[in-house]
Amino acid sequence: MRRLTPSLIVVLAVVALNTAISVRGLWPGTAAGLADAVVRSDVKGYYGYLQALFIRKDLGHEKAVWEYVRYTPTGTLNKYYCGTAVMMAPWFLIGHDLALSDPKAPRDGLSEYEMKALSIGAWCYLLIGLLALRALLRRMEFTESTLTWVLIAIGFGTQLMQYSALQPGWSHVYSFCAVSLFLLAVRHLGTDGGPWRMIAVASLLGLIVIIRPVNGLVLLALPVVLGGAWRDTVKRAIQHPMILVIAVIACGAVVFIQPLLWHAQTGNWYAYGYTGEGFHWDRPEVLKVLFGFRRGLFLWTPVLLFALFGTAWLLLKDRARGIGMLLYWATNLYVISAWWIWYYGSGFGSRVFVDHYAVLAIPMAFLMQAATKRWLRAARAFIVLCCALLLFQMWQYSAGILHPESMDRTKYAYTFLRWDDTYRHALGGNSQGPPFNPKSMSVVLEESCDFEHACTHWGGGAIRSRSDAFSGGNAAVLDGSDEYGLQFEAGTDVLPTGRALYLEVGLQRREEQSRDAHYLLGVTDVRKADGSMAYYEPFPFNPMPARPGTWEQIEYRIPVPPLEKGDRLKFYLWDKDRRSRVLIDDVFMRVNAVNPY
Repeated sequence: MRRLTPSLIVVLAVVALNTAISVRGLWPGTAAGLADAVVRSDVKGYYGYLQALFIRKDLGHEKAVWEYVRYTPTGTLNKYYCGTAVMMAPWFLIGHDLALSDPKAPRDGLSEYEMKALSIGAWCYLLIGLLALRALLRRMEFTESTLTWVLIAIGFGTQLMQYSALQPGWSHVYSFCAVSLFLLAVRHLGTDGGPWRMIAVASLLGLIVIIRPVNGLVLLALPVVLGGAWRDTVKRAIQHPMILVIAVIACGAVVFIQPLLWHAQTGNWYAYGYTGEGFHWDRPEVLKVLFGFRRGLFLWTPVLLFALFGTAWLLLKDRARGIGMLLYWATNLYVISAWWIWYYGSGFGSRVFVDHYAVLAIPMAFLMQAATKRWLRAARAFIVLCCALLLFQMWQYSAGILHPESMDRTKYAYTFLRWDDTYRHALGGNSQGPPFNPKSMSVVLEESCDFEHACTHWGGGAIRSRSDAFSGGNAAVLDGSDEYGLQFEAGTDVLPTGRALYLEVGLQRREEQSRDAHYLLGVTDVRKADGSMAYYEPFPFNPMPARPGTWEQIEYRIPVPPLEKGDRLKFYLWDKDRRSRVLIDDVFMRVNAVNPY
């Protein structure tokens, strides 16, 4: 029987903590609440494949779900790639079988049985991924001490815990597992020389691609894993053409799952679901991706600085690996930061880099292996601090202290190391990036209103004479007497159709007591000509708690999907509980439209 080594104990400890966080932090509450927590945002699309295939039997004929269902002339299309659903499938089927055996459980795939099964599946993929990473580093002949500390850093000091424990439906833990197994298979291929291992390498590459196609760039990590031997490995593969052909077929067979699903939905072997989305190749947000307060990699995951410093060390000491790692960093960073929504929507930290942790662990290991005792002690202390900070901020995120999408420098400073209840759900506002605009945007409508005269598009609410108005003698007042306040409204008689919009909203706000407007909502909606809702997005009015008795400038940045003829766009304030007490003055709206491309 193998004894438990420190590195293996770390792996088991990471999975144990992950399990405890899921059971205590995700599972409690109602089955409906659990389903809402697990199946949201991107997960609706991944999980939608399973519901459409195994429950509703309506793949290609799904009802409208704005997050992922796209309409085509020949059928509905799930915009997401299917790899995450493929890895979810065994756990979903186990959970669904249990749900069918319980007469009280819902049959829509959203019972607690399916949700908990997905959660357990994420634990297993986390375990497999960590074990594969450990095996890879062992085969690269790193010491047990180095293994242990790298696994501590990756397991406790990164967002891997968040996306396996609390967000198990997102693609990242599945990508981490697949990439870790791929790198291990590559190492086996390069060191053992068995050509049949090419089939495993190719199959795993296919799986990585159908989870997230751009992660096929993991091929750039071959020199990092194999060092100078990567050329010989490629030559040996070419010398076995029959096995190479079988490997290509194996990769193709895995990737072909996606065209099969496209064909089942639309009748076409290829379908592009990301219409209206794409890459801004001419303006990548590299600095924001690495250091920004919204999602900066090194701000929210500082332990990964070791991967950056390790790359610099490799450039000096191991040319093949150093150049390979530099190329891996540069290419993936460029692709990640060029995506139109470079911060990838809501989430904790730079979630897109979770997919790359297994590769980034390698330069970390080389750096720690080479460190002197003095530097090693400092490195270990830094890792411990990074892990403590990460786990604390992960708790802050789940407790509603950190904003899920619109963090900035001021909000970060306001919440840093804060834990008491007054900071929970104190952050709000809406500051999203613009829609995909490869040819920029144009201003199509702009209006300011100071309430001293009638305005064209701004209206509603109680406009009263106030001696404490920000400018002039009038201000908009919310004092609990009205449910709906100020609003901006415009239709397609003045706004373009078929072009995504971007709202820039500004206003002056004054509260006599902090949190007087805590329950006030800002709402953006689009209604069709028949009154039905085409788009609806509410958000907390206050970006941050107000300074009592002081006028403060508030700004919002809100993307809106393209309008159709007859639609009407509204932005308004909703005091649904009539608890707000706030003055508003000097409102401003600028509507930008994406230029045709």
